[in-house]
Amino acid sequence: MSVLSQVLEPLGVTAASDQAADVVILHHVPDPELLEQLRSGTTVVCTSSPDVLAALGVTTHPLPARPSHDPLVADPVYTVRGADVEFPLSGAIGIECDEVWATADGIPVAGRVDGLSVLAGRWEDAIADENGALFWARTVLGKADPAVEEMLNTVLTTPGPHVDHPAVDVIDGSSWQPPAAPQDPINSSDFLRAVAHAGRTLPGPIYDALVDFVDDAPAAGALLLKNMPLGDLPPTPEDPLLADKADQVSEFSLLTVGRVLGRPVGYLPEHGGDVVQNISPTRRNADRQVSTSSKSMLEFHTEAAFHPHRPRYLLLLCLRGDPSAATTLCSIAAVIDTLSPRSRAVLFQPRFTTGIDESYAGGRSSARSVQRPVLYGDPESPKMWLDADLMQGTDPIAQQALEELARLVREKATGVTLEAGDLLVVDNDIAVHGRTPFTPRFDGTDRWLQRTFVVADHTAADGSRSGRVITTRFIA
Repeated sequence: MSVLSQVLEPLGVTAASDQAADVVILHHVPDPELLEQLRSGTTVVCTSSPDVLAALGVTTHPLPARPSHDPLVADPVYTVRGADVEFPLSGAIGIECDEVWATADGIPVAGRVDGLSVLAGRWEDAIADENGALFWARTVLGKADPAVEEMLNTVLTTPGPHVDHPAVDVIDGSSWQPPAAPQDPINSSDFLRAVAHAGRTLPGPIYDALVDFVDDAPAAGALLLKNMPLGDLPPTPEDPLLADKADQVSEFSLLTVGRVLGRPVGYLPEHGGDVVQNISPTRRNADRQVSTSSKSMLEFHTEAAFHPHRPRYLLLLCLRGDPSAATTLCSIAAVIDTLSPRSRAVLFQPRFTTGIDESYAGGRSSARSVQRPVLYGDPESPKMWLDADLMQGTDPIAQQALEELARLVREKATGVTLEAGDLLVVDNDIAVHGRTPFTPRFDGTDRWLQRTFVVADHTAADGSRSGRVITTRFIA
């Protein structure tokens, strides 16, 4: 349910997209039957499309944009013209109309054209703001009742219904007989070319699931492949940088899957840029928010959320499991409809910054990123950018929204306790992940994972990469 629908429903007002309702949100020109209903009825039309307005008989015209901070780019900020006034309005388009409706602070937001009420711009997003909600209640909906306005505030801050976390699809990979892994260094172009060729040897169900995962990621944001080839394993190393394997079977398995998804890469601060990193607990990092910790709860995060070239996919291959260590996972699909309308709207606004992961900055850093939204993309099925440990809201309302999302992620998360041969694929744009604490023994039998990162196109990092290693430096 959209934010607009959540707010209007308690008022007895219907809102819909592309169908008859009291309020109709149109992003594209509707069919002729709906067009006729809109022209002849009392519906409020909410749109930011000139084509829709033209179909409704509303005259629009281009207006000069406000200058951008980038001298080569013009922000889509225009003015709404009506009567004898002209005001700035973000995301709106010019409308020739008989009257201009304005909020209490004087910003025009709507007009009437031949009896048709039109809201120019994305006011279905702005409704979660107190001023936007009051505008709807008092002006568009004709409500001027303190009890209604109090109810609106309650609606804006009330969470939505509980949603179960979507199940992670599981596919058996035991039938795969991969070709012999080459003896070339894993970061070499020859090894990475060999895994690209090996993709055609994957069983049909695995190959098809990976292709589908790229084209249309499942709601769970993850896929689990079981019984993948590992080769001969030595004892778990006490330091992952000292791992010494006799063969490269597990690395070949991991990168073959990664290569079907995109381009496996390494990041220089992560294990020196290894395309495949060994992850095992260390005594020195037991309490830190890093992959080699064990005693601490690894907070939910988008992998390398701060990075300009962050991975699209995270792959974790389990060489040796621990029944106490669950890889936690939460997809945006499990929380988006449970967020309160206000938080959902605020999270789409650029009111959040993140710090830098310890492993990239060499310790805690006070540097902050530019302001960005936590949710972005399709309003009904968005992507998520989140690091519960490193992110902050830039104002109290934004911080409250961030904390609400982080709480829901913790409550709605699912967990996958990886066993030897399990390969977990995570869509880094849709799902965040973490890990529960566990107690290592440091006797050669501890949990041991191998990890790789996958981007859609490694050449996007040209100027900040060496081969398949992304070398971007960060402020310590």
